Amino acid sequence: MLGPERKYAKRSWYYPYRSIPNECQESDIATVCASLLKQAASVTKQWSDKKNSEWIVRIYFAAKMILSSSVMAQSMEYAQRKNLRVVTSYLEYYTVLNTLRAILLTNPSVAWDDGALLKTTHSKIINVSVQILKSFNKGIAEKTRLHIEHLKAFRELISYRAPTKGDSFLKADVDVLASSRLFAEVAQMQSELLEASVQKKVSGKYDLLEDAITQICHVEIDGVDFFDEEDNYRLGYLRRKHPTPTNVLHVMSEGHVEDFFGSWTNHEDDKDEDEFDPDANWRILFDVP
Repeated sequence: MLGPERKYAKRSWYYPYRSIPNECQESDIATVCASLLKQAASVTKQWSDKKNSEWIVRIYFAAKMILSSSVMAQSMEYAQRKNLRVVTSYLEYYTVLNTLRAILLTNPSVAWDDGALLKTTHSKIINVSVQILKSFNKGIAEKTRLHIEHLKAFRELISYRAPTKGDSFLKADVDVLASSRLFAEVAQMQSELLEASVQKKVSGKYDLLEDAITQICHVEIDGVDFFDEEDNYRLGYLRRKHPTPTNVLHVMSEGHVEDFFGSWTNHEDDKDEDEFDPDANWRILFDVP
């Protein structure tokens, strides 16, 4: 039901990795996996309802970050076709940043800190993700820092300084889609290794605590409260169907993916044939169900 396993770097995988094998040496990935499994073991050997809840919501939120990046990537391409250049710097930056967030969320050495990880600053996201990427490919990690910092600076230039010459500045030589695909695969790989450690080390029944669900569903920003009923429903589903953490790909049910992209669809009857369609390319970054 979950799909065939695939062999790579001395392990079996659920996801059909393409970017990692293209960009990294297989021997290096085998070493990375061994290290990540040791890190994961230090987490899973002291399992509890709290740890169980933490990792279910971490993997779920990482999946949402990849889906969010996918919507932004499609929006970016649409904006470029329509000459909506005033928004492309924003879309380019967040397409990449959200996949870097997914790396932090799925890495066993990154502390949850009672949910503070969800509010990590952009600088910390960049610094920590670059350190993690160094173990996969040092050259890519170094380029990632340069590229994401340039994208960040360019977004701030357009947003806060309203330059008279518009966006006619030297831009970073970065392939936003290729980079984001790679980072999404790193997050997926980390989540598969965490799941393997859970299956090996954890036994018995554990709960998904309501506090953890609330951290995802309820957001307060500058005194304004938001509650996402869809997240609440999806996490309730995971509580029933996946009582321990699974990997990012398997968190993404087809219904969840359809609803996520569908929430950005124009639901009016008189649709413009040339309008943005978030359903056009679900798999722009990641092989969603």
